[in-house]
Amino acid sequence: MNESDTEKLINRLQQLPELEPPPDLINKVMKRIKPDRKPFWQKFLNRLGKPCHITFKPLQLAGTTVFAAALFSLGMLTGINRVQQVSVDQPAQITAIENILQDPKSSFLAGRELMTGGLEAEALPFLQSASSSSPNNPEYAYWEGLCYQANGMPARERSSYIRGINASPDTIPLLLNLGHNFLEQKQLSNALAQYSKVLSLAPDEQTALYNKGLVYTLKNDSLNEITAWKTYLHYYRSGKKSLRAVRRLNNLKDFTYRIYQLGNEKIILHQAALIKMQPTERLRQEVEIVANRLRHNPKLQLDIVYFHKNDAYAARKNALLLKRNIAAVIGKNETKRIRLSWFGEKEIIQISSGEYRLPESLLLFGTRNYTNPNKSEI
Repeated sequence: MNESDTEKLINRLQQLPELEPPPDLINKVMKRIKPDRKPFWQKFLNRLGKPCHITFKPLQLAGTTVFAAALFSLGMLTGINRVQQVSVDQPAQITAIENILQDPKSSFLAGRELMTGGLEAEALPFLQSASSSSPNNPEYAYWEGLCYQANGMPARERSSYIRGINASPDTIPLLLNLGHNFLEQKQLSNALAQYSKVLSLAPDEQTALYNKGLVYTLKNDSLNEITAWKTYLHYYRSGKKSLRAVRRLNNLKDFTYRIYQLGNEKIILHQAALIKMQPTERLRQEVEIVANRLRHNPKLQLDIVYFHKNDAYAARKNALLLKRNIAAVIGKNETKRIRLSWFGEKEIIQISSGEYRLPESLLLFGTRNYTNPNKSEI
């Protein structure tokens, strides 16, 4: 960065609204010196796709001192999205910034703090300087890529991630964000390759699992999409993404999983296991989910409805078996809260393409209207 660029940066910083610097600024800066040397990908594993207050290594005291001094000379407020203009000579300001830019760690810290404070444009020169000085540092590459993304520069964002991956091939956040970049640019095969690499390292990485399903949706590859949604639901059964995954799966005429309304709560169950009613670990887990809802909500009344084309006896048998399994968990005295129905016909259900008939299925619903007939009301 030449002197002209430095002056432009100072002017941009000084045009921002004024605020008093917080009295505990030095303490906040010093608290960021953490003796944590865990691998980069472990720290980012559950906090992907957005800036996080994480560092690989402890900052050198000298680097932190330079950074803190420069912040004071510039009036930059650490941790918030404001910078206050102070009466410091222009040459002194230029020297302060140049001192930061000459030290990669100080430059990285300054850029990261500006970015997390909402000053993405102002952060970019600092992160660029840190990355150019230490091109093999995956953390610097990650944050530089995030900053390029925030500034609407997808090609440069991608280059940053690729440089970081070349230096550290198994860094999950870099692989994941490169996949996001490819997906946003509609490079579906490249995005899929990156998500697959992430899942080879962390099979339960939630964002990669979900976005893999999205990629197959965009590719109109329904067979692989079904597999992707089932894999996602194997690990995750709650939240909006899980509900969307089930609906997409059902719209593809796969009802391995279904959504059931029990009182005010929606739950996702493995319907295939509950239809077979074979004594497996999968069945035990599904029964436990239903039983827990009854156990924790004494007002909940459960209706179990089985459908079996041309075989009402088989439907009745499954209904009784499920009630018996639930009773084994919640106690026989609570079975009055469970009502059974069965039909020797297909269940009719609405999906996105219209009406669909299921040869074998289970319908569950719960209402909060149960009153214990043995309990007297006062």
